[in-house]
Amino acid sequence: MTVSDIIRRLIATSEPDGEITFDELNALCGLDMPPEDIEDIFEALRDAGIQLVEQRG
Repeated sequence: MTVSDIIRRLIATSEPDGEITFDELNALCGLDMPPEDIEDIFEALRDAGIQLVEQRG
């Protein structure tokens, strides 16, 4: 899965509350992702106004 695919899925998962959990992020990214890709994902989430949270609520 490409970084763009991951970003699209994270944005879709964040709807409708604009939040995504660390668990949801880890499930899509995995542990072997390069730091540059993780930075790109965080930047895209910030640009989309999506907050990274411990749990929804």
